[in-house]
Amino acid sequence: MNKMTQELHAFLLQHVNEMAQEWLDSREIEEHSVYTADASLEVTEYLREQNQYFTRAMVQALKDGSFKNLNGWVQKITTKRACLGNPLYLSIRHFKTFRSIFLNKVEAFVSLHQSSIIQRDILLWNRTLNEAFDRMIELFTMYYGQVAEAQAYAQKMLISELSTPVISISDTVGVLPLIGQIDDYKSNDFVERIMVQAKDLELSCLIIDLSGVPSIDTMMTNELFQVVNMLELLGIDTTITGIRPEIALTAVQLGIDFSKIRTYGKLKNAVSNLLHVR
Repeated sequence: MNKMTQELHAFLLQHVNEMAQEWLDSREIEEHSVYTADASLEVTEYLREQNQYFTRAMVQALKDGSFKNLNGWVQKITTKRACLGNPLYLSIRHFKTFRSIFLNKVEAFVSLHQSSIIQRDILLWNRTLNEAFDRMIELFTMYYGQVAEAQAYAQKMLISELSTPVISISDTVGVLPLIGQIDDYKSNDFVERIMVQAKDLELSCLIIDLSGVPSIDTMMTNELFQVVNMLELLGIDTTITGIRPEIALTAVQLGIDFSKIRTYGKLKNAVSNLLHVR
């Protein structure tokens, strides 16, 4: 590292606090954002500390060309931002804002030492710093995507668990309300879970309610009939409710035969009849 790069390094470290404050002062009111200008003092100080750490990492990259201090920091920060629901585009916007603040400080140093700095140094500093910022944004985007995917998967699993409960309404009768496309349950051990629940509840009849199913096709119907057949093997009768006119029409057009299965238009009618009978 040549003398001028060492001096730039020292100059930037002397202005870490100043750059952090300039960035904090640039904030505006932003809904659902950790960066909002009206954030609490605690959040503001947290942002200040993180910005100062980031600045030092950038200066280190300028000194030795190493980005090793960025990876762990970016992963930690990204995970927290994503878990808080902070929009990715807002984070990228603030990184861009701070890049300008940082490069402006480099320009200030160049102005102070014009007679001692050669063009090659300026080009090297510019390339190194922009590469460091670009690398940081790339890592941030990558980790944010990973966290978002993990959250989406966890949410999907939770919805799957919550959207297929067999609800016991008497000692022998249960209700399975389906929501969404029947095919949504295909990859989540849907049939097996229903069998286990029905058996554990010692049901003799299960009502499958399709009121929350917007449409039906052959593949979806096959899944449904698989449940019906498995229940029959367990000695459990099946009743289907909530078959709306459009679904009934589609079933007829597809040649789907519901004649062997007890059906009701409304869930309450099935429940009333079955509980009365039993």
